[in-house]
Amino acid sequence: MAEQLSDLRSAYLVGDAIVVTNLPPHTSSVRVLTAFGATFEATVDNGTATVVDVSEGTHAFEASSATGELLAEEFFGVRHAMGEDPIMGFVTSFGEELQSSVLTWLRKLRCSVVQIYDWMDSYSTPLATADSYEDPLGRPIERPVLAQLIAGIKELGAVAQAYAPMIAADAELANAHPEWRLFRNDGEPQSLGDLLQIMDPGNAEWQRHWIDNYGHAADELGFDGFHLDTYGYPRAALNSSGEPVLMAEGYVDFVGAVRKARPHEVLSFNQVNGVPRGFMTPASPSFRYIEVWAPNDRWRHLEGLLQRSAGDNEHHGDTLAIYPPVWEGERGVALRTGLLGQAIVTVLGANSLIWGDDYGVLCHPYYVEHETLRGDEIDQVLQWHRFGLRCRDLFKGVTDTSWYELDDENASLTVSWNGPTSPEPTGGSLFVRVFRSDGLVVVSLLDVSGSSDGSWSSGTGPGTCARAEISVLVEERDEWRAEVAVLGRDEGRFTSLQLVASSMREGQGRTCTVPVDGGWSVLRISRQRPS
Repeated sequence: MAEQLSDLRSAYLVGDAIVVTNLPPHTSSVRVLTAFGATFEATVDNGTATVVDVSEGTHAFEASSATGELLAEEFFGVRHAMGEDPIMGFVTSFGEELQSSVLTWLRKLRCSVVQIYDWMDSYSTPLATADSYEDPLGRPIERPVLAQLIAGIKELGAVAQAYAPMIAADAELANAHPEWRLFRNDGEPQSLGDLLQIMDPGNAEWQRHWIDNYGHAADELGFDGFHLDTYGYPRAALNSSGEPVLMAEGYVDFVGAVRKARPHEVLSFNQVNGVPRGFMTPASPSFRYIEVWAPNDRWRHLEGLLQRSAGDNEHHGDTLAIYPPVWEGERGVALRTGLLGQAIVTVLGANSLIWGDDYGVLCHPYYVEHETLRGDEIDQVLQWHRFGLRCRDLFKGVTDTSWYELDDENASLTVSWNGPTSPEPTGGSLFVRVFRSDGLVVVSLLDVSGSSDGSWSSGTGPGTCARAEISVLVEERDEWRAEVAVLGRDEGRFTSLQLVASSMREGQGRTCTVPVDGGWSVLRISRQRPS
């Protein structure tokens, strides 16, 4: 793997000059490459590279020698607002002895937003007044070390987003203000077991209490974002007068009040399993966030979940939080489930939260109980993760034509290998998606043939697809160029691939053979315009 560049931040704003000083010795040229193949050349002077006017997106930064040898490569995002369309990570280990390792892993993942989980002194008053305190479940935390960790995350160029349950209160506060809380239809208070009491998000006094306390904590500790957590219920709540409470309207009021009071923090709101359906994301800077649960327990369910969650609203940095409960058995099949889960979400044009902390991977909704990667598992995660970063823009803002041009009777694109092909990530298949824009055809081939049930909640064996032949109908009068990125080859970079003329139902097409032995390949066929 090429060298990483420690002073290249994870994210920049459109219009920023990108300056990197720690270039490898013998660097002769530096360029920034988009997923679509566009290039931005940097100026190199006395070991410092400067590149300007880089377009929005996720890009590769390459430093090369005079002979063309790739000396360093890194990925970073450029956005109109920090924290949008995030590369997500999480942190839940706050010990000083782990801080260097945690920050190193977040840097390797190129996280642009990091959710800091269960840092509070209490749900009602999150900011501890003492330097040493315990979180609501009794974990010891040192406030100065937590503040140092938050500062370290921001130095990476990432947003430090506070986990912030928006309807949770301690029993003492809830009992003192029954008019703020929610009740069941049998008159009992709504709660999450014995841990916390559930409050009415539409109650203006509760909103003010929450904003004052969490806003003060953000100011004191340095957070620059909030993850507004919910629990997927109540579905049928009553207020203290016994009147029905419309939760979706209460959430809208609450999020609007937070945005008005805190206009610059990066906000995400947890639509647990897509509830409320069609919820509009907070005003920018923000992104859509969905925690995934059964019955959405198959990879093929994720696309529908994303669509229901957005409804008629614009998809906006959609992020799925997935906790594969697969780590009790063989680690290889567990890891492949996580890798494929993230890759599938990427191909669906969305983002995922699964990696973070001290080389951790989520497997449980209580983030403290995550799994820790070992040995070469770390390298595998980085290989897949960085491949996704290289290709992710190809699946966003383009037209997905898979459902009407892939392998049907009138197919304008065919995929052949020694097994079934599906536009859905179903077990035992090669998951293929086709995207088109002006002068561009993108084909993603993801091998999920090692999965028996196509589920993110069960282990996945190795795939069986070594290669696939692809034929695509194009405009014959134009010249076309094929490039392919293959996981595990050439560090996942796009390289040229031979196209040959072929006969299709509507005339001449182009055919190529794509290696898929690494598990994931992306083909990019582009029209060559006259110079």
